[in-house]
Amino acid sequence: MPMTTTHALLPIAAALAISKRPVPWRLVIVAAVAAALPDADWVAHHFFRVPDSSIYSHRGAAHSLFAALAAGLIAACLHKKLNVGALTAGVVITASMASHGILDMMTDTGRGVAYLWPLSSARLFADWRPIHGGAVHMKHLLPETLARFQSELWQLILPMFAVALAVRLGRSLLSRRLARTRP
Repeated sequence: MPMTTTHALLPIAAALAISKRPVPWRLVIVAAVAAALPDADWVAHHFFRVPDSSIYSHRGAAHSLFAALAAGLIAACLHKKLNVGALTAGVVITASMASHGILDMMTDTGRGVAYLWPLSSARLFADWRPIHGGAVHMKHLLPETLARFQSELWQLILPMFAVALAVRLGRSLLSRRLARTRP
């Protein structure tokens, strides 16, 4: 599965690609936290002994679109603290958190994601699963984490930022060309 840091980098890459003007740092930080937040269910699973079969275990309810929508609604209510409009806060935080479940569904290992909870507790995988993942055991934590980070750097992080920069460059060139053609 993607590492929590990789999930947090996705909204930063999206902001780089899509934003027309500087994005308030509070929004970027909250979006990055929201993208990583579903992995907090790991804490419940391991420290509170939530069984694997529970919808509240890892990749369960916290990874759902419903949880992302709830987080977006909270962000919309607190939009002034994020220095953006309510709609912007809601959409950015919802998309950031929803991206977590989508990325996890694209992994080749682990449990499926309860993305449609509470409508369905079925755990889903995407048909296309290019992201290699695996369990990290405490005994080999450092070498396994470094190996996973190296793999994600080449598979996800660098391509994600390359696409973001390409989109940003394309948008910039297009806007310059359109500005020149206007009378």
